[in-house]
Amino acid sequence: MKSLKVLGFLLTYPTDNHKTYAKENLRILKDEGVLSSENVTTLKTLLDWIELTDLLDVQEEYVSLFDRTPSLSLHMFEHVHGDSRDRGQAMVDLNDLYVSKGMELSCHETPDYLPMFLEYLSTLEIDEIKKDLLDVSHVLSALEKRLENRDSLYKAVFKSIVSIVDEKVDEKKLKEVLDKSQGDAYSFEELDKEWEEQFAFENSAQTTSQGGCPKAEDMLARMGINDIRKGM
Repeated sequence: MKSLKVLGFLLTYPTDNHKTYAKENLRILKDEGVLSSENVTTLKTLLDWIELTDLLDVQEEYVSLFDRTPSLSLHMFEHVHGDSRDRGQAMVDLNDLYVSKGMELSCHETPDYLPMFLEYLSTLEIDEIKKDLLDVSHVLSALEKRLENRDSLYKAVFKSIVSIVDEKVDEKKLKEVLDKSQGDAYSFEELDKEWEEQFAFENSAQTTSQGGCPKAEDMLARMGINDIRKGM
């Protein structure tokens, strides 16, 4: 499901590629027809904003939301397990699923990083996608609600993801997630801890001077954006 790859790409740190491929990504969303016209329209508003806004401003908005606000973290298990040991085991299990599909983590993210999870889901059949999304739909809905409260255009991404589940979100679980977070920005100490956890999970050539640290570029390559442009 290419739409899931596009939605995941939109949640990665903004680069020139996000601006360059904004129209291409919109075309993919329209052509695949997985999302409703209403959701595609709201995503178009986000894509237009990314394309037309100065990149530094887009990056500043992204960092303010997803890097500096714990209640908007894109690491899903933080909203469920916090810093408990269960989170570590859950990440190991999730990483094993990725490996089974031939996927490898980039150096800077843990397995519960939402864009990576969406890329994994994009390789599955629709019934499996819905089942796995349902398991985290309360977390995704909580993120959507918080972004809506901030009038953020990024809410469109989460609304679209949840719509694929096609089942009602567990309100009790949703309330539990919403009650956990206050929405305060990270302290510098918390930011340092976050980076330490991410780099400790995988020590490959990408995490050393021998390799780079690709993000959105890797996702574009795996999306086959050039092949898509040729009509795939």
